[in-house]
Amino acid sequence: MAVRDHGSGAPAYALAQVFDRFYSLPSIASGRKSSGLGLALVREVARLHAGEADFANHSEGGALVRLRLPLLCAG
Repeated sequence: MAVRDHGSGAPAYALAQVFDRFYSLPSIASGRKSSGLGLALVREVARLHAGEADFANHSEGGALVRLRLPLLCAG
């Protein structure tokens, strides 16, 4: 699953830290910071289910977050 927004994306210096707990950037709209837990929780839940999450700036602008989980077959 992938989610893309059409904002400004993340600055290059922040890309390596977006999944760190409590790391946040000021919102362009409000100037306020978030708790910095959202993407950290997404990645942790993905890992607990043998999956992964990643974040990148989209080539046409905005941010792209991908979540990949393994397909589990009921047996």
